[in-house]
Amino acid sequence: MDLYSKLSNCVEDLSATFAARMSQYEEDLKNASGEASHKTVASLAKDFIDFKSLVWKALSSLKSQMEWLVVGLDRHEMASRGKVLLLHGLSEGKDADPGAVFLGILSERLKMKEVTLKDITACHRLGSNLSKPRPLLVRFESRIVRNEVWRNKTKLKGSGLSFSEFLTKPRHEVFMNARKHFGIHKCWTSEGKIVIQVTGGMRRKIESASEYRELVAQFPVPESSVAPSKSVPEKRTRKPAK
Repeated sequence: MDLYSKLSNCVEDLSATFAARMSQYEEDLKNASGEASHKTVASLAKDFIDFKSLVWKALSSLKSQMEWLVVGLDRHEMASRGKVLLLHGLSEGKDADPGAVFLGILSERLKMKEVTLKDITACHRLGSNLSKPRPLLVRFESRIVRNEVWRNKTKLKGSGLSFSEFLTKPRHEVFMNARKHFGIHKCWTSEGKIVIQVTGGMRRKIESASEYRELVAQFPVPESSVAPSKSVPEKRTRKPAK
């Protein structure tokens, strides 16, 4: 059974449970007269508290399952972008062919002359904001070529150009928040996952906002923001003259 079916069944079960409990509770209220005994009122109050607790637990469970569903959809979307890279910082020319320009960069800067137009299935600008050069989206024919280009991205250092993975919107937001909290140089992406270097040089890979919140709760103060403690020089006492 897939995640969507499980979630649908869970919602139906919760709806049936809530409807039955509410009907029973309403019936008990109708049967309780204005001169109901203290014992009856106390029993109804207890039933209400129990039902309220059940509702909150059910909503919490439903929220978790919704998050799992969103993560599942996000993973599916990220998988469809596995052969895509974004090239940033490339100026736009009206008559320039994006594919030819991109192959020129691969040949001249990355020394990958073996890559041809046959290795690229799509190459176009992303977005409509013309105030600055738009990223160039490149979809490769195979992940092998894509990964080889990604491994050689450091050769663009100092050129004003840079590669990035085509993250989904939720992952991009998590990535930007992680860079703010942990530092730009301690956050990067790999195979669509966000890699964060935390205290002690450990690396954590996350995919969702919930995982990011858990990581921030575990490391509320990044290592880089902790000021190094200054050693206090030992005071020397002067010996009395004899």
